[in-house]
Amino acid sequence: MTSKKLYIVRPHLLPRLWVVALAVVLLPLQAVARSGEEETLPKKIHKLSLEDILAIGLEVSPKLWEQRSVIDEAEAQLGEAKAGRLPRMNYLQVAGLIPEAKGNATYSPSNRSDLLTGLGGFTRLEIKINQPLYTFGKLKAHIEAAEKGLEAKEASLARFKGELVTTLKELYYLILLNEDLHRLVSSTEEEMGKAVEKAEEILEEDEGKLTQHDILKLRYGYNRAAGKRLEIQKGQRLVHSALRSLLYFEEGEDFQLTEKRLKPVKVTLDGLQTYQKLAANRRPEWKQLEAGIAAKEAELVAEKKQYYPDIFVFGLLEYATAPNRDRQENPFVLEEFNFFWGGAYLGWRMALDFGMPKKVAQKRAQLLALQHQKRDATTGMLLEVEKAYREVVEKQESLKFARKARKNGRALSALSAANFYMGLGEAKEVFEAFQMYTEGAAEYYMAIKDFNMAVAELARVTGTLSIEPAGPTVQESGG
Repeated sequence: MTSKKLYIVRPHLLPRLWVVALAVVLLPLQAVARSGEEETLPKKIHKLSLEDILAIGLEVSPKLWEQRSVIDEAEAQLGEAKAGRLPRMNYLQVAGLIPEAKGNATYSPSNRSDLLTGLGGFTRLEIKINQPLYTFGKLKAHIEAAEKGLEAKEASLARFKGELVTTLKELYYLILLNEDLHRLVSSTEEEMGKAVEKAEEILEEDEGKLTQHDILKLRYGYNRAAGKRLEIQKGQRLVHSALRSLLYFEEGEDFQLTEKRLKPVKVTLDGLQTYQKLAANRRPEWKQLEAGIAAKEAELVAEKKQYYPDIFVFGLLEYATAPNRDRQENPFVLEEFNFFWGGAYLGWRMALDFGMPKKVAQKRAQLLALQHQKRDATTGMLLEVEKAYREVVEKQESLKFARKARKNGRALSALSAANFYMGLGEAKEVFEAFQMYTEGAAEYYMAIKDFNMAVAELARVTGTLSIEPAGPTVQESGG
């Protein structure tokens, strides 16, 4: 998209170019303050495509690593819920010194007041095992709630990935857009400089074809182009620093894009209903909401099951030994230092909590809130997908017209310049032709960026955010 004509635009277009150059105010710019210093440092330059940028950004993002830690926590909670089916074991052992004791319950030569007489070693251990048999569905409900909670966390991670991918794409397209605008401005600044020189030459020859007014108009166009070039250069540095900050390069590292020009992404569009179905099946926010509802339903079931008992088998093994004390054989005598016994028992446990009805009501209210949210989100999601879809269609058509306008403007400016240099045209015609071409070329580059971002947004709202999406969906190229 090499451009060679004047960068003179109407007032309504100038602010838009400025906004494009500084669009990164919505994005992190913590690296901008250091950009001036970094330019003086030796750099390791990475050659990056869009796919490289997305891969690096998704790998190094602290926000995504935070979400991965949340998933690890949810997986641990699921493991804990599943472990509820396994036996629980408690082991306790103590050891110490105790005084000697001889005899039995009816006669003993020892005196219990002799606390330090004949001290000897003593140990006691206790093992308790509780194996759940039947919980009336409580364990199953807790496991299901944990599983759905894990699904919700995974969907949340996918949602953050989608947002980051869209941000990285926008910065990538902005960098290429500013590259194209900078080439356009630099080229037209050069061409306008030549036109000024030619006009001054004609004026000096006093051929009567040009006036000082014509010269001033051409100089005005030249100076405007030079000023806009400086503005776009500033925007280039800002966008570059913003993307570099999201890639978390170390000091002394930087990047260059393998693509040098902004190109429309390759798109194969299907019908609107196809994308709405995709959103229902793939949209992370939708999956997160559905998983949250399923988790709340399971939590409500588990809370209701608290009215029922837990049936379990309880096993007990106790052992104690103290060699310096006589073992007591009488079963009615309390023996704490020499014994070995145990057994297995059937037991049941039931919660008698008068606050349970309130807990059930709380879970039911939370579930109803999510269900109402789902009904509202269904309509909103379909409208959002339709809006994104129609935006792609509209931007695609606008791009076609912008391409034709740029082509016509380029031909007109080339013809006007040629006529002017041959003495067949007027400076006014050159000025106006350059202005039309510059507007058309700038609008064309912006139309490409707008179209690419419309495609990226459609990919996000339909949940098809992989670098190379499969199936009947939007397909994007690196350029």
